[in-house]
Amino acid sequence: MRVKLSVMNRLSLLGLLPGQGDLTTIKIIRELREELTFTSDEHAALGFKPMPDGKVIWNQEALPDKEFEFEGIREVIIEEVKTQLRTMEEKKTLKLDHLSLYEVLIEGNKTEKLEIVKN
Repeated sequence: MRVKLSVMNRLSLLGLLPGQGDLTTIKIIRELREELTFTSDEHAALGFKPMPDGKVIWNQEALPDKEFEFEGIREVIIEEVKTQLRTMEEKKTLKLDHLSLYEVLIEGNKTEKLEIVKN
């Protein structure tokens, strides 16, 4: 599975990756985390700033969406995340922070930026 993920998608996915498993799975999850995490150059470009309410803001125009390839056991791990997202949706516990990732992974939608059009 090949998908393009926005900064928000990457942050959401990092938060949903499993935190336990057998040794092999945990090593692969660690590799996935390293791949999804932002490089120092990306971090500097984004200018992450923590807000008093615990949220983080960044320059949303700084980076284009990044393409990721999930094959083999990596795809199995992403399928687990997709199951989590579906379960949250069914239980009505899906958060706004997960909406874009849900649309990309479950609905297959590409991330699109909204534009305000003045009439």
